[in-house]
Amino acid sequence: MKYLGVDFGLKKIGLAISEGSFATPFEVLHIKNKKDALQKILQVVEKEEINEIIMGLPDSGIRFKILKFANKLRLIASVKIVEETLTSHNAKRQMIETGLGKKKRTEEDAYSAALILQDYLDNL
Repeated sequence: MKYLGVDFGLKKIGLAISEGSFATPFEVLHIKNKKDALQKILQVVEKEEINEIIMGLPDSGIRFKILKFANKLRLIASVKIVEETLTSHNAKRQMIETGLGKKKRTEEDAYSAALILQDYLDNL
């Protein structure tokens, strides 16, 4: 089973991948709109042969937008929604603690997606 972790944002979407029991940051998609986001995620799903998408659902004002987006993603793959709180904050903290430079820390959305996916995998 191959999983795609998604940390959804209105301008950037962090992605992580797992083919086993460990999530790895994959990439950050810079998006223009929802249609652009769907197309870019579809490309990743097809290229990487993803079986299931795991989307984080924060306790913030964009919850409804994430749920709507997840419903559209369900047309291309199986989607699971998982509660996530402070993953971006935790990802940034972990990146600083491990000594990653500022340039590498611009990919914090992918690291957040990895935390979301890893939490899901740990709870399987």
